[in-house]
Amino acid sequence: MSEEIVGILKKEGACSREELASKLAEKPNRAILMGYLRCLVDLGVICSKDVGRAKLYSLKGGIK
Repeated sequence: MSEEIVGILKKEGACSREELASKLAEKPNRAILMGYLRCLVDLGVICSKDVGRAKLYSLKGGIK
């Protein structure tokens, strides 16, 4: 699991071990949550939309 999160954080621009450790130390729960959300977007389970400074996530096809 931690390797997946590190991979996602690298996509976000945190390249060095120090930067990765810093992001996980500052906000570990947020880093893990964002990692899972990005994985679900990559798998096509959910979609994301940028709205100003925020990002909205929703199920593909809407809620039935």
